[in-house]
Amino acid sequence: MTITVENITLTQLEELLADESTPVVHRALWALLWESEVRVHDLLTLEVTEVGAGEFGERAGALLAELIGGRTAGPLFAVGERALTWEQAVRAAGERKIAIHAFRTGGKAHRRALGSGEE
Repeated sequence: MTITVENITLTQLEELLADESTPVVHRALWALLWESEVRVHDLLTLEVTEVGAGEFGERAGALLAELIGGRTAGPLFAVGERALTWEQAVRAAGERKIAIHAFRTGGKAHRRALGSGEE
């Protein structure tokens, strides 16, 4: 697997998040990586009880609400009853030729550009 994208744009992110053929667990992770300064490993260890969908932006909040559904406990980023692994997260991004860290760095670059008055 060759990773070709080390930083993504808002347009690329929106296309990825809109692709409902991608499991919501990955799309929610990508949205949170984009919106926050939180590292992948730290997000993967979160429990449902530690977050609320309203704590994040509209896009990430909606995906989190869908991901959590009626669950009241367990890993936030779950595949069945098991926590999403680092390897699964990296593989899902890599299948799209994107480094998992590209979501976080892309969001950081986007926020920086907005802060400087660029769109």
